[in-house]
Amino acid sequence: MNKNVESFIDYVKTECKKHKVKIKQYKRNHIKLSDSIKCGGYFSDGLNAIGGKPTLAYAQGHKDYLELLVHEYCHMTQWIDGIDLWRKANDSLEVIDKWLEGVDVKDIEKHIGRSRDLELDNEKRSVEMIKKWNLPIDVSVYTKKSNAYVLFYNYMLHSRKWSKPSNSPYTNENILAAMSDKFDMEYGELKEDIKELFMKENI
Repeated sequence: MNKNVESFIDYVKTECKKHKVKIKQYKRNHIKLSDSIKCGGYFSDGLNAIGGKPTLAYAQGHKDYLELLVHEYCHMTQWIDGIDLWRKANDSLEVIDKWLEGVDVKDIEKHIGRSRDLELDNEKRSVEMIKKWNLPIDVSVYTKKSNAYVLFYNYMLHSRKWSKPSNSPYTNENILAAMSDKFDMEYGELKEDIKELFMKENI
């Protein structure tokens, strides 16, 4: 294992211990978060339905496990920093989960928007973290993946479903080819050509 990777993982474990966060390393390539969501990892502050104490989890068996760990650790930094978006989006994520399971939600656009903005802030943090630790992750490719993931939140307003682990927006080559390698895209709405691409690729 790369020395920088070892150092980063040790650092994350130290930070988890310092902030009383439980760390879960799953051997498989995805985690079943709920009936409607399978993902590569999560960070919970312990106040929602995932568990009673702060938890950082990631799928160690996933080929991009390091990216997942960086991403989820950066969510932890949002919580530690106490940013306003974290508090707002934490409630919204529960609402979105219920909506994905079929419960009608009046202000779903607001909840999707909060969660999308939280993810955008987090992806920017992740890129800075990759650079800071000089991790063996291609920043340009990671940023494309980030843009695909952030825009996916807008697409959920149309699809009303989470993506499958086998065909996620950040692993689909045709989606990635349409993404910028900088954080300079239109995030407030889903442009028609991007929406059509997501539909064509059955995300």
